[in-house]
Amino acid sequence: MLYTALTRQQRRVVVLHQGELSDLRKLASDENAVIPGRFTNLFEKEDPKMLPAPVKVNGKWMDEKLIHRSRRGTALRSKSEVIIDDAFEAHGVVAGYEIPFFSKDGHSYRLPDFTIDDQSMGRTILWEHCGMLADEGYRERWEKKLRWYRENDVLPVEEGGGERATLVITLDDVRGGIDTQKIHAHIEQLFG
Repeated sequence: MLYTALTRQQRRVVVLHQGELSDLRKLASDENAVIPGRFTNLFEKEDPKMLPAPVKVNGKWMDEKLIHRSRRGTALRSKSEVIIDDAFEAHGVVAGYEIPFFSKDGHSYRLPDFTIDDQSMGRTILWEHCGMLADEGYRERWEKKLRWYRENDVLPVEEGGGERATLVITLDDVRGGIDTQKIHAHIEQLFG
């Protein structure tokens, strides 16, 4: 089987794999990832008191904030992200979690919640779920991230998407709830 993935600067990487896609997905899962278990900065000395406390998940050390797990085994930060990841799986959509998306000049990046390389439509979809917009600091960080996306040719799906990627934004309601039916309907509309 032939699979294509986007790398750091949106260059294509071709992966030749013999066997089931599920086997390849297992190898790419957070359980098998080495990076989340690393708590070092190679470029400057860090105060050990400021590093995230690692926790052991299924025998592997992980960032303490990746405390939730979806049905396909992805370690996630929020219950809303688990719901979204499970919805992707139910619809057969392969989505990467917190994959760096680099600026046009390659000097900065953001970590969208989910990245989908939709080869059938020739597009990249970045999916962001905003769960705490009532919190002023969270809302300010989100507005800054949204400006960065716009500056880097990533526009919301409602605006037709951008040249580099299409941004899907979902929100918790004012009480902090998430509507699973809306998530599934959104996925069906995008990937139907």
